[in-house]
Amino acid sequence: MNKPPLPLPHSAPLPAEEVHAGRRLTEALVQVAAEHARDQEVPDSVVVAALSSALGCVAAAIARSNGFDLARYEEFVAAHFVRVFQSESARPVYH
Repeated sequence: MNKPPLPLPHSAPLPAEEVHAGRRLTEALVQVAAEHARDQEVPDSVVVAALSSALGCVAAAIARSNGFDLARYEEFVAAHFVRVFQSESARPVYH
């Protein structure tokens, strides 16, 4: 018996306050990761692995608790990660 696919998060534009809240959270996470790496002298690879692990844990919990199709949600998260990675990779490096 085929079940209809469960919903993904909405893809409609978010209200400005939600966009700003997401930006603030992103900036805070980047700052904490940078400070931790600097203070603990942790290799960059460990920082990336820790952040990826945290993303996977949070995304899976959100998908399960909202009844999202896990495979489709994984694709959604991976595609968003790739878009951000590619966008950030194109930025100049300042030393």
